[in-house]
Amino acid sequence: MKKTLAAVAVLGAFAGSALAADVTLYGKVDLGLNYTHTDVDGVSSDKWGMQSGQNSGSRFGIKGTEQISEGLTVGFQLESGFDADDGRFKYGNDDGERIFGREARLFVQTDFGELGFGRMGGLDSGSGSYDIFGGNAGVFGTGWSGIGSDSDIFLGMSSRYDNMITYKSPTFGGVTVYAQASLKQDSSKDGEEASSKADRYYALGATGKWGALSTGLVASMFDYGHGERLAGDATITGVYEPGPGAKPEVDIDDNVKPVTTDDDGYAVGAFAAYDFGVTKVTLGAQYFDGVKQSRGTALGDGEISFTPEIGAINDGGAISFNGSKVTFDYGDESAGVKGYGVMLGAVTPIASGALYTSIGYRDSENADEDINGQADKTAYQVAIGYTYPLSKRTYLYTAAGYYQEEVDDGADEVKSKTTEVVAGIVHNF
Repeated sequence: MKKTLAAVAVLGAFAGSALAADVTLYGKVDLGLNYTHTDVDGVSSDKWGMQSGQNSGSRFGIKGTEQISEGLTVGFQLESGFDADDGRFKYGNDDGERIFGREARLFVQTDFGELGFGRMGGLDSGSGSYDIFGGNAGVFGTGWSGIGSDSDIFLGMSSRYDNMITYKSPTFGGVTVYAQASLKQDSSKDGEEASSKADRYYALGATGKWGALSTGLVASMFDYGHGERLAGDATITGVYEPGPGAKPEVDIDDNVKPVTTDDDGYAVGAFAAYDFGVTKVTLGAQYFDGVKQSRGTALGDGEISFTPEIGAINDGGAISFNGSKVTFDYGDESAGVKGYGVMLGAVTPIASGALYTSIGYRDSENADEDINGQADKTAYQVAIGYTYPLSKRTYLYTAAGYYQEEVDDGADEVKSKTTEVVAGIVHNF
């Protein structure tokens, strides 16, 4: 009742309808400390500090439902992410776009199932109201500051899409069926909505629950905008000598070029979990082909931040050097990668809390060597974490993880290692 009254007070603009419906203000604040040690081919660095959303992203939102008639309910959910350490919004930009970047959906519930419209996570994303793979295939989900994260092993994780339509069936015999379509994954990018030049997303999935056993299966298609795109890599080499007003001397070897590709990405993921009482064991696996990775992958020395295209195509971005060489792999604008990932994890109740353990492995290569060249990538991951409840709404957490990735392009082999330790507190409201 207090939550409902608070929501009505905060959302004065909705006051007229809120009194006739069930409206709730909710959220969580996650704040803690983080220590990270990285080593890229013998060049190491350490950093530590305060960090938000390590266990689960800090957020606030409003949601509500109204029963129109028997068998017909209309509802909404608006959810915003933020960094608790500095108060900034996430999933938006300096212009304030995507205030509700975590989720913005209107849904209709009937006896025949539920239809959702708006911005929401994909079935394999590990995010949002309709995720059935990413949050279940690995016991750490997509949180924990990346420790044990699904997104380090599986592709397509943590993805939220604009212009989404989702159908969720009623549950029959423990089975629930899902279908999704995004007419344009990101409204801020080029390409008219629902056209072949826009990046789109389609998925079918199902979950099953029978006593202690739960399972899930998702098949996804990433329909990338067809036409001219960017592919290749760029190597930035810099020499930096500390001193007043010193700046690195930078040389850019730009192999990024426009190409024409009609390649799309596909992924099939499945999981099975069984609760033995003393522990719950989860096994997840995924096969992917042509799924694109994030632009700006670090394949060399240094600590980097880089977003747009570089060189003659479009200069921009920010680069900071701890080492001497950084290579950017434009996987986000390429034919993507193909391969598989597998994760095994367990959640064990211990001393009023829960112990999390996980191990993961991924093996992949470029899906089209004519576009991106040859590159074999393998990744290993181990993680352990613990949560301890202080109350029904507040808990402590700590975790440690190790992640290693090797990239072999036939000429050079780069090995990066990351060790991370986190601790913090989460309060739900």
